[in-house]
Amino acid sequence: MKVLDQLKEKKQFTPNEVSIADFILSQKEQMLYLTIQELAKQTYTSHSAIVRLTQKLGFMGFKEFSIVLAQELNEEKKPQGKINPNYPFSQNESPIQIANEMSTLMSYTIEKTCAYMENDLLEKCAHLLKNAERIFIYAWGDSQIRAKSFQNKMLKINQYVVIATELSEWSHHTVNLTTKDCAIFLTYHANKKEFIKAAEYLAGKKIPIITITASSSSLLSEVSSFTISVPNIEDKFAKIGTFASQISFEYVLNTIYSCVYKLDYDQHKIHTHEGLK
Repeated sequence: MKVLDQLKEKKQFTPNEVSIADFILSQKEQMLYLTIQELAKQTYTSHSAIVRLTQKLGFMGFKEFSIVLAQELNEEKKPQGKINPNYPFSQNESPIQIANEMSTLMSYTIEKTCAYMENDLLEKCAHLLKNAERIFIYAWGDSQIRAKSFQNKMLKINQYVVIATELSEWSHHTVNLTTKDCAIFLTYHANKKEFIKAAEYLAGKKIPIITITASSSSLLSEVSSFTISVPNIEDKFAKIGTFASQISFEYVLNTIYSCVYKLDYDQHKIHTHEGLK
């Protein structure tokens, strides 16, 4: 999860940490030049309070935090164009104009999603999936189409994937998972009660869970072993279609599949060639 998003959420922050976070968010430009001592003075806190906050955010200390913060602030400054993820084209545009707008939307969404990716998180998820006896995916609607595509790819490298929500059989699948299995929740808003119920049950049984969502502070994310965040740029109702969310999900799942494939790259490559003989 991005640093700026964590600072905005203030999840389990102490009063001092809330003060530090509010200052950083309101004085982004100034933060690029402040030392830890100067930040402590500006926020009426202490050197140790700032270090504790940076460690809570997943960093070794203030220096590493400052580098990543600077990178995110620079990313924020990049011109993003005028694409609207909910209404990427207007009524009066020609077919080729619509094609160009959709191309821009896809590039924009993938770039934004890539910025949320974390190397260690992807690596841990890849190893978890590779070692799982079975993988159960929970997805509804358009997201289930993305899940089916992922299932098809994983099948080709001998990974057993079940769409748990297919034919509304999610409850039966849920109680049959074991600690040798893994669950994936593919949900943009992460507020579907069936998903939360299933995830809480699985977490109680110590079954590993990967959640891919735009709602990284949701209850579903809290009970998950790992959460892969995607940008929350799509409205729930006011939109032409689920363009941005599905582009993000497809990109993330393709990346995860590629990371799993890479773990046995040569073997998978040989297996593919032998299968074509």
